Amino acid sequence: MESRKLTMKDKYEIEETEIGLYAYDNYLEYKLIGNKLIVVSDIGYWRIEYLQDWDCFVLYHGNSIPNDVNPEKYVDADYHFQKSARQHKKLLTCLMYIKDHEDYRCHVIEDVEEMPRRTKKQKKVYNKVKQKEHEYKTALALQMISAYALALAS
Repeated sequence: MESRKLTMKDKYEIEETEIGLYAYDNYLEYKLIGNKLIVVSDIGYWRIEYLQDWDCFVLYHGNSIPNDVNPEKYVDADYHFQKSARQHKKLLTCLMYIKDHEDYRCHVIEDVEEMPRRTKKQKKVYNKVKQKEHEYKTALALQMISAYALALAS
């Protein structure tokens, strides 16, 4: 007799408590929507999918900086496959990868003016990071305005 394959919902329910605690401690918003776990941080959004045939999770990274931390707004957003993230056996390790990635991005954005700009390649990387810094600051300002408006409304 063949055993039933676990679904994304089954896998999520197994780790639900650990995921909740980790997300809370690291300021990540998340929601299981269908067979996808959508994760949103201050500077990025992610989609985690479960591949039943391989019993592993894969990560997709959002193509822009979020202007809202509600995961439901990113279900149909544009994503790209996160090549640098290996396949994971647990959802919690996916969240850990996301946190590490976001911390790295924050560090790069904070130190943008210290980046070298002598060669063409260095200038290209600097300009890209400088643009991301501008997008990040804009998204952060929109989040603050939204939070302020919500506070005034209640």
